[in-house]
Amino acid sequence: MPDALDRYLETLPRGPVAGRELWRDTSGQVQGQYFNCSLTSVFEPLVTLADRSVVAHEGAIHTYAEDGVGLAAWKLFAMAADDASLVSLDRLSRLVHAINYFAGPAERDGEHKLVLNVHNRLLAAVADDHGAAFRRALQSLGLPLERFVIQVPASANDDLPLLLHVVGNYRRNGFAVSLQASDPAEAGALMAHALPDWLKLDMRRTWTDRQLSGLRASAASAGVTLIGRRLQDSLSVERLQAAGIALGQGIAAGEAVSARQLHAASPVLQGLVSAPLPEGERS
Repeated sequence: MPDALDRYLETLPRGPVAGRELWRDTSGQVQGQYFNCSLTSVFEPLVTLADRSVVAHEGAIHTYAEDGVGLAAWKLFAMAADDASLVSLDRLSRLVHAINYFAGPAERDGEHKLVLNVHNRLLAAVADDHGAAFRRALQSLGLPLERFVIQVPASANDDLPLLLHVVGNYRRNGFAVSLQASDPAEAGALMAHALPDWLKLDMRRTWTDRQLSGLRASAASAGVTLIGRRLQDSLSVERLQAAGIALGQGIAAGEAVSARQLHAASPVLQGLVSAPLPEGERS
């Protein structure tokens, strides 16, 4: 018997339809419709640096239009001029990622986490109970809340009361929380005050080996998982490993893939993988 997600997928049209936010393309991926753009998902892997085993994926927006030219994600969100439009677009994006990720049996039955970003404007646009509406949407599709990690934008680090409020809201709604730091002082403050489940360190910035090792020790004591993000080269990977930080993401850790590519090995979807990619995915 099909589960709630399968039943929902069967209701989606096979092309854009006026008045419907979601549809499925020829490869089976779910697309969202916003103004004249279609948006779908790409997933960047988070891996163990020692053997490149995938532990999670982070969803990101990929857009395209009828002429094949899509918008950068920040431009798409800039089109949402008012709070209501921004909230709708942000939730639509996360829902597209969630459905695309769990559409394949391999991910649905696996243990990998899905990391989803929230836009910085959403934090002020939603007055209270961040995550409640998204939680209800996921529950209606039968998706496991324990496998979702909400990533709060780094801009929230500048307003500690707001950050703590948002983190508390998402946790009360059943989500793990990921925060991001760009320097040792910020990383230490986030661990001390917000105690995130995950804390990502921007490896484009300058970190000394001593700072990385010190943060690793502090994180171990606090029960926080450290992740190196935006890894550009093997040297950054080696420095993280030397400091005892086991997880990372970025070009040096693995390329982002489409939902079609993510599920290509699934027997249920193998009949779809020969279908051509939408125009936007060929760029």
